[in-house]
Amino acid sequence: MKTSEKIKSLRLPIGGYVVIGSALMEELGIRKAVDIDISVTEELFNSLRSSNAWREETRYGKIFLKKDNVEINSELSWQEYKTTTLDAIQSATFIDGVPYMNIEELKKFKKALGRKKDFKDIELLISYQAKENN
Repeated sequence: MKTSEKIKSLRLPIGGYVVIGSALMEELGIRKAVDIDISVTEELFNSLRSSNAWREETRYGKIFLKKDNVEINSELSWQEYKTTTLDAIQSATFIDGVPYMNIEELKKFKKALGRKKDFKDIELLISYQAKENN
C-alpha cells in the first residue's frame, strides 16, 4: 500500500494532522520510510487515545500512540525546534490529498533532532531540491 493510501485509511480529519519525518521523503521518491510519523492536534490526540485502538508508548517525556508502522504524537516541538503542530499543519504541503510537513520545515525539524540519520536525510533533501530547481 502506498504511503498516502495508508495515511488516508486512518481517516484523520484534514486540518487536524500533518505527516512528519521520512514519509514525505518516500512520497517524493527520495528514500524509503520505515514508519509513518504523524503529529495531530491535542483534541484529535485525545480522541484517538480514548478509542483504545492505539497502544501508548512514552519516550522523551512524551506520549506516542502506535499502531502497525504508524506513530502519532501531539507535541511537535523539541528543545531546539519551536514549531508547533498547528504551525506545521498550516504550512503543510499536500501530496495526493495528504498534508506533509513542507521540505524547509522538515530540514529544520531533522536538524533539531540531531541524529546521524537526520543529518543524512537533510543532505538527501538538499540534493532533491537542487535537482528540482534545475
